[in-house]
Amino acid sequence: MNELNARKQHRQQTLLRLVAERRLATQQDVVRALRAGGFAATQATVSRDIVELGLVKVPRDGAHVYAPPVTMPASGGLERLRRFCEEYRVQGAVAGNLVILKTPPGTANALAIALDTSGFSDVVGTLAGDDTVFIAAHNPARARGINKRLAEYGVGKPA
Repeated sequence: MNELNARKQHRQQTLLRLVAERRLATQQDVVRALRAGGFAATQATVSRDIVELGLVKVPRDGAHVYAPPVTMPASGGLERLRRFCEEYRVQGAVAGNLVILKTPPGTANALAIALDTSGFSDVVGTLAGDDTVFIAAHNPARARGINKRLAEYGVGKPA
């Protein structure tokens, strides 16, 4: 392993430890924590690390903070989905073969992971932003079916 990869691996292992131990709510919080630990991290580096490590934002002590993906409930995707929809207000709409879900800021990634592990057979894939998840279905009829099934978990229609 070359020196650059070794530094990256060390930085990412430190990042995993930091988000498990501290309340880091923003990428800037992560940059500051890594710099305090001796890493010359930038926001762009942190952004790539967050994606590569699959970090998610979870509620902790009244704030949404970064956490390793293993901190999600271990009871399966459908249970994660049910819990997410109980805890957060989620609105869904269909546009062609897409289901668009609106979530509170900072929670879309956690919802996408729950959907990805839910076993919904008609879900081709998901794409998460900060407060929006796009679910791709094979066709518009299947998208409507996904949206109808999500309504059983508490996903509402847009206001």
